[in-house]
Amino acid sequence: MSTLLTGGHGDPPRTRRYDYGLVVLQLFWRMRLDLLIFGLLVAVAVWRGPLPTRWGLTPMGISVLGIAVSIFIGFRNTQAINRWWEARTLWGAMVNHSRKWRDVLLALLPQRQLVTQRGRCLMEYQVAQVWLLNFELRNFWRTDLHRGVEGLLADLQLQPATSLQEVCRQRAQAIERLHRDGWIDGWGRQQLSEVSNLCHDAIGGLQRIRNTPIPASYDVFVRMITWLYGLQLLLEFQRSSHILVGVVLFMGFLTAERIGSYVEGPFDRDGSSFSLPLNAFCSTITNDLMQRPLDFGSFRPSQDPARWD
Repeated sequence: MSTLLTGGHGDPPRTRRYDYGLVVLQLFWRMRLDLLIFGLLVAVAVWRGPLPTRWGLTPMGISVLGIAVSIFIGFRNTQAINRWWEARTLWGAMVNHSRKWRDVLLALLPQRQLVTQRGRCLMEYQVAQVWLLNFELRNFWRTDLHRGVEGLLADLQLQPATSLQEVCRQRAQAIERLHRDGWIDGWGRQQLSEVSNLCHDAIGGLQRIRNTPIPASYDVFVRMITWLYGLQLLLEFQRSSHILVGVVLFMGFLTAERIGSYVEGPFDRDGSSFSLPLNAFCSTITNDLMQRPLDFGSFRPSQDPARWD
């Protein structure tokens, strides 16, 4: 008879049933303006009563429009999920590249050099880089986390307003000084430079996702055609005295379209489940690389995938 042994790593994160209510509340809060307009349209439809048939499409026209709406919403949501997943993959690569940076340094430098101020800074350049990338992607930071990163930059003898690109340049110069001072040979410099270049590739991909959303013209078109179709459904079911069915279908298409729009932005700052947990990624990298604890303030990484941190 076998027994199960558990370690101290916790269970894999999963969305629990009690999270569903939180996710729905986050969704409806994002949709508050849409829900207000939706409610007004439904109220007018109920108060006004059935409209003349000239206001609506024929059943065949509604069917054709429904097929078109389904295709456009499906394509848009597929692209949105692809953007979200690419961002998640690139952040996973940043975690792996950070550990590779640590292991290459451990392989190249003896312990007596790693524990010096210079050796400690080599590790901390990577930690500062991922936190500044986090802040740049969101254009937002928690006050306590920002104070901790400012202390890290001060330890690196950098100004609090130091940019991500400046930290990248400082690390490249630090690699050059290691080679010039004989701490590493040419092969070691190549190894460190390769890891640094891998990080730059991931940073560039994340910046591209952040700065290049799906074209606004496509977003407007999909939203307009969704509202048009939903309104036609509402009028059609109103005439057949089944307005509740029309309300539910209208709400379903509207919600599906909005979910795709929200997932397009994996770096949003409103604490919703549509965002990636960037603070959790950065704290993982910090714990893997730092030789001393970094003050996270009141922040504690969450294992709940319904929360962004």
